[in-house]
Amino acid sequence: MIEIEKTSRRQQCILNAVVEALEQHEYSSLTIEDIATRAGVGKSTIYRWWKHKSDLVFDTFKAQTASVFEMDFSQSLEYNLEQQLLKLSKALNHQVGRALLVVMAEHREAAGEFFKQYLLPRREQTRKLIELAVQRQEIKADYPYKLMLDALYAPIHYQIIFFNQVPNAEYIHQLVTLILAPARCVGEVQ
Repeated sequence: MIEIEKTSRRQQCILNAVVEALEQHEYSSLTIEDIATRAGVGKSTIYRWWKHKSDLVFDTFKAQTASVFEMDFSQSLEYNLEQQLLKLSKALNHQVGRALLVVMAEHREAAGEFFKQYLLPRREQTRKLIELAVQRQEIKADYPYKLMLDALYAPIHYQIIFFNQVPNAEYIHQLVTLILAPARCVGEVQ
């Protein structure tokens, strides 16, 4: 039990060191040596748990956002989508989030694993929320929801990557309203 706690503390120190390092320089300058020094561990300790610095960025992002993207199933689909996109915008605008975007572009295999392990479960949660919204008659059942999700999340990445802007609440509200409009049940008042 003590060894597990010690391991967990070391891993958390390493992830904290990744955040510190990324606050001072970009992903391209991130080194295992710097992280090890900041965390007060040897490089071999880091390599025991992570194969590459990209893995460290993924795990740091996951640790920072572990409870951030939870859905509130008592609220509407529109409310949840707006909250998710606001939180995603903030997370991706952080140094770790920006590093994550670089890693996903440069390391396709690692990005695929991140998608399977981290993003797919969240997408599954959103699918359940969509099913609930259909039951509540907020939206139609015969709408291409996978495409809808892509259409919602892509502009957030686009704004951050290409325009170096964090979408604000008004932008996100307009985006969600626009994307949900064709899915709304006929006669629903907005």
